[in-house]
Amino acid sequence: MRLDLTSLSSHLKQGLHPLYLLFGPEILLVEEALDQIRARARDDGYLERLRFTAEAGFDWKQLGSYSGTLSLFAEKRLIELRIPSGKPGKPGAQALTEYVGQGMPDDTSLVIIGGHLDKPAQNSRWFKTVSAVATVIECPAIGTAKLPGWINQRMSRKGLKFEPEAVERLSYFVEGNLLAAAQEINLLALLHADRVITVEIIENVIADHARFNVYSLADACLAGSAQRAVRILHSLRSEQVEPVFVLWALARETRTLCQLSAAAESGTNPQSLFTRYRIWASRSALVKAALGRFNRFHWENILRRLGQADLMAKGSVPLKRKDIWEEIESISLGMCGTRSR
Repeated sequence: MRLDLTSLSSHLKQGLHPLYLLFGPEILLVEEALDQIRARARDDGYLERLRFTAEAGFDWKQLGSYSGTLSLFAEKRLIELRIPSGKPGKPGAQALTEYVGQGMPDDTSLVIIGGHLDKPAQNSRWFKTVSAVATVIECPAIGTAKLPGWINQRMSRKGLKFEPEAVERLSYFVEGNLLAAAQEINLLALLHADRVITVEIIENVIADHARFNVYSLADACLAGSAQRAVRILHSLRSEQVEPVFVLWALARETRTLCQLSAAAESGTNPQSLFTRYRIWASRSALVKAALGRFNRFHWENILRRLGQADLMAKGSVPLKRKDIWEEIESISLGMCGTRSR
């Protein structure tokens, strides 16, 4: 059966099912759903937990061998099977089909974590076979329109009081990164539990949190300040900020510049679209400076380079430079209008 994520808590109060299938693009939501299942399993006496990751070379026979043998340490066991790619391959599909076909053991619950399963994956035989008997929980992406509502609910659950504008401001900073949103809300609850959260508090917390200097990098690139951009980038690297997070912040700004540049070429005043693209008054000068520096084709090229760099950072395509940080620096300088080395 399909189960809405918001109904998981009430579902688990009725007991643990023998088979779960979790998937979706929002890693935070998938992991939090898994945490709820783990907690219920502990309460129900599932004292042994086995974890497998079905990567290249994974021995699928382990699934059947462990589920078919008695536990030496506990009467009940929870098995977590991660399929990061969402594609178990022919051996995996066969193993999952056989596991489901032979009936689930009374002393074992299996949780399959499928990652981001696209439509073709959901139409595959193994998915249909498993989902026919499993409790299926999809964790869909929280898009721009739904993000403020999600933040509102999460801040309320933390007992925080806040201004509506503060929610919008935080939404801007963390758009596209739900994990960052959750971390910032936790920080607000820790530092300002007894205060009404305002826009000023949001901006101060973001500014004080070193991991979010990616926004300072984006602003430096928009302003065309090459020296500042390089200095911030080196700081981010030394603080071991994930390169994909840096690329995400730059890509978001560049995507907006592409849209505004296209509007300008069609005769529309870009500033009339600032509200739609959530460009606050404090940042409008930076955006105008970037729009005045280059045309749409330049920003579209930057966006393509950022997309390629994202693939490099994830190991999907080979690097063109010494490392991913050199690639990011080159792109940042391109945004500033300075040639890279």
